[in-house]
Amino acid sequence: MNRIPLYLFSCLLFSSAALHAEYRNWTNAEGKTIDAELTKVDGDNVTFRLRGGNSTVYPQAKLSEADRDYIAKNPPSATASGKSAGATAAPVVEADRKAKWQTKMTKAQEEAKKTGLPILVLFTGTSWCPYCVKLEGAVFSKKEFSTFADKNLVLLKLEFGPGGSTTNKESKKLQSEFGVSGFPTYFLTDAEATKLAQGGYHDGITPEVFAAWVTSAAKPK
Repeated sequence: MNRIPLYLFSCLLFSSAALHAEYRNWTNAEGKTIDAELTKVDGDNVTFRLRGGNSTVYPQAKLSEADRDYIAKNPPSATASGKSAGATAAPVVEADRKAKWQTKMTKAQEEAKKTGLPILVLFTGTSWCPYCVKLEGAVFSKKEFSTFADKNLVLLKLEFGPGGSTTNKESKKLQSEFGVSGFPTYFLTDAEATKLAQGGYHDGITPEVFAAWVTSAAKPK
C-alpha cells in the first residue's frame, strides 16, 4: 500500500484547516454571536457570508470593540469578497430586513432578484377555508416563522374567496399557471417564478418543519 509522506500529509492537513480559517464568531454590542466570514468592508458597514451561503450587511458600530479591531487589522481579501475571477456573488440580505407579504408577483420577483432569496407563493383563503386558517395559526402567525423569513424568503400571499373565487385578474392567472385547485397550496419558486417545490397543510406542521422544507427545496440541484 502506498504511503503518503509525513510532510505531505501535514501540508494537506494545514491547507484543509486554512480553507475554513475565515469563518469565526462575531459578537454584537448586546453579546449575540453569529458564525460568518467577513467578505467586504464598505465604509461604516461590513458584509458577512453566513454558513448557509447567504450574506448579510451589518453596521460596524454594532459590533464589539474586539471585532472592530479585528476588521481593522484583517481586511477581507479580494478572493473572500468575491472579486476573484469567476466568483459568484452570494445573495445580500440586509441585517435588519423584515419580510413582508407582497400581493403582486412582479413585486415579489423584484425583491427576489435583489436579495437572491426564493419566493414563497401562498394560495389561501383565510375568510372561508378551515385548513388555511389552521396553516396561518400553526406557521405563518408565529414569531419563529417571521424570524426565518426575514433571512430566507420573499413572501407572496394571494387571497381567494369561497371555492377559490377571485376578481383579481393576476391572482386568477397565477392560479391557472400554477394549477391550483385546492387550498391552502404553497410553492417555493426562484426569481423567475420557476417552481422548486409544492406543499400544503398537514398535521404536525410547525415553523421548524416548514423551515426544513424550504431549506431542502432551495438547495441547488
